Amino acid sequence: LIAGLILAGQGLFVVMAALVMAAGHLAIVTSEEKTALWGSFVAASSFLLAWIANSRSVSGRIKFLTWAAPILMSAAATVWLVIRAQRQNARNVREAMQELMQFTGYSDEKIGELWTISNEQLAKNWKAAQLDENDREKMTEWYRENSELYMFAISGYNLEYKRIRDNIKMLEFGRGACLDYGAGNGEIILELARRGHAVIYFDVDGTSMKFAQMRAERQKLAVEFFHSKEDLAAAARKHGLDTIFSFDVLEHLPDLPGELKFLSSMLNPGGLLVFDVPAGSTKSHPMHLSHHLDIHAHMESIGMKEERSVWQSIPFRKQEKYIYRKRA
Repeated sequence: LIAGLILAGQGLFVVMAALVMAAGHLAIVTSEEKTALWGSFVAASSFLLAWIANSRSVSGRIKFLTWAAPILMSAAATVWLVIRAQRQNARNVREAMQELMQFTGYSDEKIGELWTISNEQLAKNWKAAQLDENDREKMTEWYRENSELYMFAISGYNLEYKRIRDNIKMLEFGRGACLDYGAGNGEIILELARRGHAVIYFDVDGTSMKFAQMRAERQKLAVEFFHSKEDLAAAARKHGLDTIFSFDVLEHLPDLPGELKFLSSMLNPGGLLVFDVPAGSTKSHPMHLSHHLDIHAHMESIGMKEERSVWQSIPFRKQEKYIYRKRA
């Protein structure tokens, strides 16, 4: 379409140049292999189209040069960014693989397979268990028994760019003493410990917790680990908490109002509670419970005030993350 418009001499020059750069950027980003070669092809084909369209006059040749510079810069910058991202991703995969191999003793082939099938297997196991969603003890036991699968599912998920970006953004809210409630493999809480925060890890006493403990020990990070809500509450009363994170966990718990009240009760005045509540069960995640709770009204009723960014305040935008501050 862009080529046709260029050759027909239709469209504003600036608009067409922007479209070519955008198309080139997307083509390079979506290429799986030979990124530099594909980037060169995109730039060369764009030059050719611009030359054919503008070589009929001296002014046209000058216009071609104004095409060439931004297209070349855009293609080169995109290739550079993609290569950097691919190298970083390969390094992330390699390091994650090595940690899991050291912890489990599994081969890299088995770990790669478990990254692929863990979510599907968790869904099958949940359906087979046919649990009563109000039976807290049996649900806790199910999560404990399936915690190794969750370890691999979380590990694979944390290699995704969107997840990495989201975690980094959430770390900005870390202030003072921090708790990660449902901390999984420990990505957020270990990074907060590296940044000098006093930190607490809370989750089911299973394989993922043991994996997080191994990671903390090897990195010589001071982390308190709890799997009992009573022990956690006692530690919170002793130390006080300034920030509580809870991601990808509250949708698994039957008493959402009670959990939110429990978490807010452990915060110091002015402390932050940062959490998400996905919208119920799906085919791939049948263990996600459907909570019909007015989050905003409930949080206001327990003394928490919402803090929204401009982006979060856009009307009709689906809210994925909630940020509440405890009133003084």
